[in-house]
Amino acid sequence: MISRVAFVFLGVVCAVGFGALIGGFSNADPNEEGARNALNFAIAQHNAATNDMYRRVGKEVIESKKQIVSGVKYVFTVKMVKTNCRKDASDECAVPADAQPYQCTFTVWSRPWLPDIRLIEGAIC
Repeated sequence: MISRVAFVFLGVVCAVGFGALIGGFSNADPNEEGARNALNFAIAQHNAATNDMYRRVGKEVIESKKQIVSGVKYVFTVKMVKTNCRKDASDECAVPADAQPYQCTFTVWSRPWLPDIRLIEGAIC
């Protein structure tokens, strides 16, 4: 009995000591395919929710975290900017030099094996 308790205690100490809390958030690479897909989805949902006719794009990912929860929950903090391209344009949009950045946080839940992806908390900007 004592050896099991000691084993569990050591496991928790090691997990906390190495910065990884089991079931908690960890840093995510925003260039990884799953994170990239989740962020693109979040930005598309943000564009759909605005009444503006111009497209907004992510200029810089400030923070990217993920949590494994019967899928993957991503939380992104992103600097966004408004472009001169209309939302319905399919081409690549250049960011104007005088574009005023604003910061948004997106929370996305992804279950790619279904496929199912949801913006679970609207953009907090």
